[in-house]
Amino acid sequence: MSLIQWKNHEVVICKFFPATLDGEARKWFYNLPPGTVDSYETLVEAFLETYMHNNRPRPRVNKLFTLARRFREPLRSLTDRWINLCIEIGKVPVDQQIFGFENALGRSDPIWIAMFTEKPQTLKEMRKMQEHFIALEEIQEESRDRRVQEASTAPKSTSDDVQRRPKKRPSPPTRGNGKKEWVAKGKRPSHEARTYTPLNAPLEEIFKEVQKRNDIIYPASRGIQFEETKVTRSIAIIISIEATLQITAEK
Repeated sequence: MSLIQWKNHEVVICKFFPATLDGEARKWFYNLPPGTVDSYETLVEAFLETYMHNNRPRPRVNKLFTLARRFREPLRSLTDRWINLCIEIGKVPVDQQIFGFENALGRSDPIWIAMFTEKPQTLKEMRKMQEHFIALEEIQEESRDRRVQEASTAPKSTSDDVQRRPKKRPSPPTRGNGKKEWVAKGKRPSHEARTYTPLNAPLEEIFKEVQKRNDIIYPASRGIQFEETKVTRSIAIIISIEATLQITAEK
C-alpha cells in the first residue's frame, strides 16, 4: 500500500518489487538474465507465468468420491482418470484412494465383486487387480469384435442354395375335431377296421371240409401247442381261404 503513490513510476515499483519476495521467489528474481525486465508489465507477466499455478486451488479429497464410471466406459479409461485425480489432489491416504475407486464402480462390475471379497489393502494390490481385469476386459472386447467381423464377412446364401434346399412336406389337412384327414390314395389310418366278404356256410361245416383235405400246411409252432390253439389257427386259415375264394369268384 505504501507504493500506491508510485504506481505511475515503473522504475520505482520495479526497484521495490524484490522487497515483497522471499525464499525461492527471491532467488528466482535475482537469477533472471540481464535485460529480461524492461517494464513493470514485463515483470508482472514473468512472475505470473512462473508462480501462477501455485495459486490454483487444488481439488479436495471429497472430489475423489464423485468419480463414477461412465456408460460403456472401458476400465482402463476409468483407472487413468482415477490416477490423474489422485495426483491432482495431492497426498491422499491409501485407504481413501482404494475406497474412491471402489465407489466409482458399478455393483455388477466383476472388479467390484473382487474388491468386495478380497479387500486390497495396498496400492500395489490395487494396481495388480486393476491390470488383471483390464486385460480380461480387453480380451473379451477383441473376441467380440472378431466375431462381428467374421459374421459380416461370411458369404451370404444365394438363390441356388435356396433352391437346393429340400422342401418341407405339407402336413395332412386337419378336420374340425383336430384329426388328420388322409387324402393320399391308398393310405388309411392304422386304427380303421377292415371289412371281409361274409361267409356263405357255418364255420363247423367249413372246418369239417378242411379236415378232409391233406394239402394244408400248418405253420410251425414254438413250444407246446394245445388243441384249442390248433383249432383256432385252423379256423383262421379257413376264413382266409374262404375269403380268397369268394374274392376270386367275384372277379
